Amino acid sequence: MTDDPHALSGAYALDALSDTERRRFERHLAGCPTCDTEVGGLRETAARLALAAARRPPDALRDRVLAEIRHTRQLPPRLPRHLPAPRGAGWLAAAACLVLALVSGVAAVRAHDAAERAEAFNRQMTGVLTAPDARAVTAGGVTIVTSRSQDRALITVSRLESLPSDQVYQMWFMGPDAPRSIGTMKPGAPPPVIAGGLRGARQIGVTVEPGGGSPRPTGAPILTVPLS
Repeated sequence: MTDDPHALSGAYALDALSDTERRRFERHLAGCPTCDTEVGGLRETAARLALAAARRPPDALRDRVLAEIRHTRQLPPRLPRHLPAPRGAGWLAAAACLVLALVSGVAAVRAHDAAERAEAFNRQMTGVLTAPDARAVTAGGVTIVTSRSQDRALITVSRLESLPSDQVYQMWFMGPDAPRSIGTMKPGAPPPVIAGGLRGARQIGVTVEPGGGSPRPTGAPILTVPLS
């Protein structure tokens, strides 16, 4: 968790804070007009992005969900509050405590690293969305917000169709020069991507590539989105 509450405005707008972080930020928000304005703008932008990427669910989805419910156990079996401890179980309890401590330590390190990455992503996302020159465009289920002053693009994809297991989607900056890879995406609903290095890019293209991606596109783009 960051010591600077101003850095939490983007995560708060997207409801991505823990309970402790949220309470702390809301105390700060009550006395900070700058963060209040920023949160309002981010929420409005997030709502527009969601509407731009939204798709109507299939008509048969409700029937499939109801049919699945009929075959899904809703509650686990109830267990007695106190289970009898077998004889000689002390060493098992000690071993279990040791394993739990090790797992907790590894989880804490990973959580810290994940929090730092999320914080950095939040700062970059906030910078793009609140930039004076931010521009948004949507095409084919892909929404892109670009800021030339930030030299970054925020890319969100509503959904990508399934591919054979040995293929991936790959995004590219395209312009007068050779295409530059932004990265690969798996089918489904991939997470948002922040891409830097707009330079002379005029559009973002999506191609289907062999698993792991390619240094250059191996075929024509299946989708291109112009950049403002």
